[in-house]
Amino acid sequence: MSAATSSEAAVDIRLADYQPPPWLCPNIELAFDLGVDFTEVSARLHVKPNPEVAPAPLRLDGESLELLSVSVDGERLGIEDYELQSRALLLPSVDRAAVVETRVRIHPAANTRLEGLYASGGMLLTQCEAEGFRRITFFPDRPDVLSVYDVTLRA
Repeated sequence: MSAATSSEAAVDIRLADYQPPPWLCPNIELAFDLGVDFTEVSARLHVKPNPEVAPAPLRLDGESLELLSVSVDGERLGIEDYELQSRALLLPSVDRAAVVETRVRIHPAANTRLEGLYASGGMLLTQCEAEGFRRITFFPDRPDVLSVYDVTLRA
């Protein structure tokens, strides 16, 4: 199986290469301030290391997100405290169970990939499988990271 976009080379994903997730997120609280041109998403992730695997830095997947703020256990982080990559947010200082809060801005009307939150036919729609949730907020976006969601929508 391959996963790729038109601007990326295909990457083979093989079952034989499977590794359990290094971080779990049993609970997530989301708040959407919805708009067609832009939507702001506040996320509160309760993360904890997976005791079944070796420790690894906390990596949250994210694509086409404008990061507005990030905090860990209520402490707002400065730009020197995290690494923002084109497809991920790395939080190297998180090495234990913590609450990670992010606020991002996304642009549903400009989202033509039909993944994440997008506008079509006068509606706002979501497509989160298989890896579309990373276009809504930063998250360990894998099908084996299962979470209970508490979601608030404001329009």
